[in-house]
Amino acid sequence: MKYDVAVIGGGTAGYAASIALARRGKSVALIERNRIGGVCVNYGCVPAIFLYDVSFLYSRSVEIANYKGLYNEIELDNFFQKRDEIIEYLSSAGRKLIENAGGEIIEGEAELVSRNAVKVGSTVVEADKVVLATGTSPKRPNVEGVENAISEDEATRLNYVPASMVVIGGGVGAVELAQIYARLGSSVTLVSRSKVLKFLTDNARRILLESLDFDGVKVVEEASVKRINCCSVQTDKGTFEGDVIVYAVGRVSNIPKGSDHVGIKYDENGILVNDKLETNVPGVYAIGDVTNRQAKLAHLAYLDAMVLAVNLTGGNERVDYTGVPMVIYTDPMVAVAGDRQKVKRHVSFPFNANTRAIIKGLREGFVTLGLDDSGTIVYAEVVGDGAEELIGIASLAIRKGMHVRELAFTALPHPSLSEALVNAARAYFDLDVDSLK
Repeated sequence: MKYDVAVIGGGTAGYAASIALARRGKSVALIERNRIGGVCVNYGCVPAIFLYDVSFLYSRSVEIANYKGLYNEIELDNFFQKRDEIIEYLSSAGRKLIENAGGEIIEGEAELVSRNAVKVGSTVVEADKVVLATGTSPKRPNVEGVENAISEDEATRLNYVPASMVVIGGGVGAVELAQIYARLGSSVTLVSRSKVLKFLTDNARRILLESLDFDGVKVVEEASVKRINCCSVQTDKGTFEGDVIVYAVGRVSNIPKGSDHVGIKYDENGILVNDKLETNVPGVYAIGDVTNRQAKLAHLAYLDAMVLAVNLTGGNERVDYTGVPMVIYTDPMVAVAGDRQKVKRHVSFPFNANTRAIIKGLREGFVTLGLDDSGTIVYAEVVGDGAEELIGIASLAIRKGMHVRELAFTALPHPSLSEALVNAARAYFDLDVDSLK
């Protein structure tokens, strides 16, 4: 079996690269040991954000209805079934897209035999180019009794709401899960060895911690976990009980079998690649979360796939992660982009002064822009409704090196949440007329 390209891994990066390459005339074999869609579709983005939407509607519907002068009441029903239907639809759609493009899917565990051969069971797949897109798995904490806990991936696929839960971790996944299950009815304790979401500004962290407290999440920061029992977590700050214990302490790259044999270089964060996604072995590439970049994000996996597809069909693109956004699916939602280390001055605008936010009734949060010495936008932080969309505008501004003046004198729709961005920029010139001074 000989192909132009063999792709190992059918997650976001692998399936996107396979489709793009096949559409551009390459013969492609995609090797996947589990389900098309990888972590994002099956255990990460899709089920987690679906549960976020459910928990948001369930917890906020009465409040928003009252604000609008309506009566509304929502009861939890078969939402786990609906989650699974969406996962199945998206996984099946990914398979159809690959086949429609002309790619071939080979099911099984892949092992590198050489720089242009991959073994799958008893079959050897030969290819001119090999692409490693094997993603990540949840990191297991080195704690006695960890077998009594489930991973963050397993937590997104629970089919019931536990009466109580302890979530171990202080990063994005841990905080999202803690709030989701608390809003669905669990009594949740969040245990973190450091400050929760410590990479955020103090203002954003304060708003999120207040929201977690309002939703009943008990947050225990700077706690060292000593042991995990079947229904409790022992720490140096006490013992916390939960019917389900979840660990969400980071992820580790899935280094493909045979990588050492072939001589592929990797470190504790993943496979080493350059800005053209080439490994140290000629003809072998790596894309997506398995690479050694710090940010493990699905939209970066898509970007990697597009760059690779162009380069393997005669192009000369390079990945550029400047201004890449990250979204935290909490309520209020939080999104950041850019480099805080470059910021010399902040300008902000609150959503409680934004006309659209006032109409909607979701007025928590703010937009903050970080500027360097020249007034160029180098960082953005959005806390509140619509953050996942607004951060995209800010990300473009950062990537293009936009000066605060350019954004300040841009007309965005009125009334819209996006006006908060231009009003933050206008604050630099004291032109944010909707905000009290």
